[in-house]
Amino acid sequence: MFPDRYEWEKGLIFIFILIKGEFFLEHNRKILTIITFFLISFLFPTLINSCSKDLVVCNWIDKVHIVRAGDVTASAVSLGDDFYVTNKHVVEDNLSIHLMKSDGSFVVAYVLPNGHKSDLVILSLNESPETLVNHLIPPRNMDDLHGIAYGVGRGKVRIFPRGNLISLPPENMKQARIHSTIRNLPGISGGALINSSGDLVGILASGSGLYNESVPVDILNEVIAESLVSKKEFLDRGKAFKLCTQLLSDITKLDQQPSALLLSEVKYNCDKANNKTLFDMAGQVFGTLGSFDESITFLEKSVELDPNSPTSLLSLAIALQFKRSYEKQVKVLDHLLTFVQDDPLVLRMSIQAAAFSKDQNFAKKSLEILRKNNPNAYHQAFEFLENHFESL
Repeated sequence: MFPDRYEWEKGLIFIFILIKGEFFLEHNRKILTIITFFLISFLFPTLINSCSKDLVVCNWIDKVHIVRAGDVTASAVSLGDDFYVTNKHVVEDNLSIHLMKSDGSFVVAYVLPNGHKSDLVILSLNESPETLVNHLIPPRNMDDLHGIAYGVGRGKVRIFPRGNLISLPPENMKQARIHSTIRNLPGISGGALINSSGDLVGILASGSGLYNESVPVDILNEVIAESLVSKKEFLDRGKAFKLCTQLLSDITKLDQQPSALLLSEVKYNCDKANNKTLFDMAGQVFGTLGSFDESITFLEKSVELDPNSPTSLLSLAIALQFKRSYEKQVKVLDHLLTFVQDDPLVLRMSIQAAAFSKDQNFAKKSLEILRKNNPNAYHQAFEFLENHFESL
């Protein structure tokens, strides 16, 4: 409730006195700030609790919901008419999960199986819906991207800081994704990726380090069209999702090398899941074990599904460096540099790969990109390359 005119005028006068007095009471700045904050909180409580972003962004807070599937807590985006969308790797082989409504209560949301290769699945509050949700119009504006999803630290749906587009998926590649600098945290899977106009451009799926991945809306339309079919195939693949994820987690907890049987089960189930994110995870886990051939195999499968993925390309470049396959590493890094030119690790590996592969053209290209994006490191990189080439 807003204060009446008398209280409003008293508040403004008091704020003016505080501001004016600040010029004479420099040592009381902190006290004045605290008093002013509490005064504004009293006069305008809605301002303190309101969303600080543009209205088109803030409106999405009520369209993204927390979901729980077993031990997994993630996000889902409302599509209207009691339909929602989340990731397959969230629901795994469950045919129902729990979805939090706006009042904080949980309801059962039913999974609508589909045979699509992407990592998306439709949820419905009706166990047997007679119709499906309408298709969405894919937007072309990719400016000022925001992620809206469950934030594990705050325990609620939140708006993540603005991010920039890195790369778009090639056409007709069902598991290729939108890549951006949206922040990655546990729980974002199934959240919304929106543009500056407040349009839904993708569903958050995964990410690593500085890079986020989202499934584009046009793929979501394909999933809608293919829902309510292929139940057995969906459950079989969902079980492989679960086993692949669990086995990879088990390996990371071991204090000794995993058995050949365990590694065989990992490879079988991760292959059966046929999921870009799980291929990345498997490649990274095998890399930490020193099994670089297996690591490279899984990461190459991921890149084949999503050729413009910074996460996959960077992991593959690292594995190839450990394998000392510098010529292959140059090809991977050369492609990665077409859309990632400010990552210090990518730039450093590019300089090293150019030197060790004796690729002078790539050395010149990498050095020029480094000069533009990290000039402080240019001199040292130039001296390093001079030791490997007669002239640059």
